[in-house]
Amino acid sequence: MVQENVEGANFRTLANVDVATQYLETRVPDVALIDPETGVGRQGDNGVRTFLERFSALDARFGSVVMLRAPGSEYEVEAVRNPRVWTWNTCAGMDGGLDPWERLNRSLEVASSAPKARNFRAIVTFTGDAVTLSVEENGISVIRDRPLLTDADSKATLEAMVIDDLEPSEIGDLRKTWRSYKSSGCNAFNALFGPIGKALISNEPNESVEFRFDMEPMQFQRRFALPLELIALAVNDRPDGFLCNLRPMARRALHIKKRPANGDHLPHILFVNAGSAEGEFSILGDDNPARRWLPSIRDSTDAQRERLEDLRDRALCTLEELTLEGFNERCEARGVKKARSFRNALERRLCEPTDEDTAIDILHFAGHGISQRQTETRLILPAVPPRPDEAAKDADLLEVRELAGWLPDNVRVVFLAACQSASISAAEHLHLAKGCSLVGFRWKVVAKRIPDFVSGFYDAHLRERKSVAGAYRAACQKAQLPEDPAWVSAVALAAD
Repeated sequence: MVQENVEGANFRTLANVDVATQYLETRVPDVALIDPETGVGRQGDNGVRTFLERFSALDARFGSVVMLRAPGSEYEVEAVRNPRVWTWNTCAGMDGGLDPWERLNRSLEVASSAPKARNFRAIVTFTGDAVTLSVEENGISVIRDRPLLTDADSKATLEAMVIDDLEPSEIGDLRKTWRSYKSSGCNAFNALFGPIGKALISNEPNESVEFRFDMEPMQFQRRFALPLELIALAVNDRPDGFLCNLRPMARRALHIKKRPANGDHLPHILFVNAGSAEGEFSILGDDNPARRWLPSIRDSTDAQRERLEDLRDRALCTLEELTLEGFNERCEARGVKKARSFRNALERRLCEPTDEDTAIDILHFAGHGISQRQTETRLILPAVPPRPDEAAKDADLLEVRELAGWLPDNVRVVFLAACQSASISAAEHLHLAKGCSLVGFRWKVVAKRIPDFVSGFYDAHLRERKSVAGAYRAACQKAQLPEDPAWVSAVALAAD
């Protein structure tokens, strides 16, 4: 061991991690610098892990650890996520390595500087029967493909949750519902992460953690129904404390074909206002199709439009509302043929834009939706206007598969503000096949609650420039109400 004094600071250089670990038995330094690439025999990941485990067991008198590491080094979740452990990539921004003294000087600068923001991303990947965890810190991998669900009980617990029907039976006093959700969320949390779970979520104000759940396309049918958004740390009857309102989070299909960035122009939102759709309809493909009635929800869809108009007025986006009446007014002004139905107007706007039309960045559908377990997800459009001698027609059902086929290449986000729109079908056709980010709702939702969620999402996404995962969390927080679980049924699939 060598002790030196540089500019009034006392240093003790320890030859290896074993010696350092013994040193900690009797001394509590202000800062520890770990360099696994130097010293006797080079320490490697295993030695550093031993030291960090010892460090993590010490009390808060210990100042901090600056861990020097080259790209590819990996450590345990419990150590990396300790709020007093800081990592520094020794090769960041450099063509070659550093000599030992320069490494020491650079690391001392890191240790003596004010803490910088620490941005973590926890990535849970579902591939076949395997589930793994990877962790990135400020964009650099620190943990890669750590196995999860390693015991039969955890696997069985998670598999059983796929078939749970979590849609509430009533609206009002939902304390039992919240407790049920928290119970399901805790079971998912413990089964998925086990003892490392609580190390992934810290109360440290100067850091952030984003959760991403990546799924192979073949896993959508098997895993999509998992209540990942409801992951929770404690069981109680409150509507807070779910992962979806604690941390930015989103699902994502592996190997998704990302859409090209749209540059720095103001995003253009096509607001498809189908709130006036009402009337009877039946679902073809049902064994015993029953006639169903849906009321107009124009009040809700108009409220959503008003929230988006506010963003437009603040120069955060451009906005275009699509209704049959408005579309035909523009057709008349341009001297072109009018649309015969709402469906025809939407198809023409997406598939046959004119030179006067603005390219669409975000498609926002506001209206009714319905999904059947073994069939398609359908968006409900206003009925085709009857001729004077005809009876009123049924509401028009548009499959999301058909909508996906109409989407122009520049659309990067599809927001389906409709019941039962966060489905396997929507995920496969709009997210996986088209490469769009997708936001929708898993259950039937109360229409009057959706505008708060919508404004929370777009305010964060457009004004604060948050990612889809960050905007989704902001929307959940904005719409969080104890008497209505609409917000907790929302699902985000991110392609950004």
